[in-house]
Amino acid sequence: MIKGLYTSAGGMLPLQFRQDLVTNNLANSNTAGFKQDQAFVRELVTADLYLNENQIASTGKRPPMVNVSPPAFRAAVGDASQVVQQYTDFSQGPMQATGNALNLALDGDGFFTVQTPGGTQYTRNGSFSINENGELVTAQGHVVLGDGGPINVSGGTINVLTNGNVAVEGVVRGNLRITDFPKPYEMTKISDSLFVPQSGGTGQAAENVTVNQGMIEGNNGNPLDQLVKMIEISRMFELGQRAIRLQDETLQQAVTQAGRI
Repeated sequence: MIKGLYTSAGGMLPLQFRQDLVTNNLANSNTAGFKQDQAFVRELVTADLYLNENQIASTGKRPPMVNVSPPAFRAAVGDASQVVQQYTDFSQGPMQATGNALNLALDGDGFFTVQTPGGTQYTRNGSFSINENGELVTAQGHVVLGDGGPINVSGGTINVLTNGNVAVEGVVRGNLRITDFPKPYEMTKISDSLFVPQSGGTGQAAENVTVNQGMIEGNNGNPLDQLVKMIEISRMFELGQRAIRLQDETLQQAVTQAGRI
């Protein structure tokens, strides 16, 4: 009976972690360049690895463009010990036309390279603007780097070619530094759209990537799918609560009966 309580509780503990991931994915449905996070659970008893969202094969091998972070949550209740890990799906998001010359989208592998107070970081969010120094910056004010450093785009009409060359009034001011890393990506998400490589490497120049001006890359997930997952997780949690309540009532009756003997 006690073992049943432990097992039910052990199954409920990771659900909150998964719900947090789904909620964050849903909240960023309109965040440009956002890459969705998912979760998988490893049962320590049998050492079997299974993925709740059916993104990883039963062999436990990761699909391409997936990053598995160190254990983010551990539930150890009786013999129902679990390690819950999260991974980021780096698959391409949909292209959305905006008509804004400062909006850029990458079609293919790679990341825009930006300079932040925390050092060089990488993003797929190409919703850019111009700061007081005339430099191309992200929505958070981080300077977008070119091959030669920051790119000054003040002084006229801005044109960005598909190869990343940035021109103002027909004069090239620089070339966007688009960086790629070995796959599967081993990247840590710093914020909703910024990443750093776990190895601390600087990567290499991206190949087979096209820069599209006047467009942004949308969230690579389906909000409806995330809403369905949220409902499913809530129902599973309710089932766990019901199982614990029934076992508790049964245990209480057993204790009462034993006290009468």
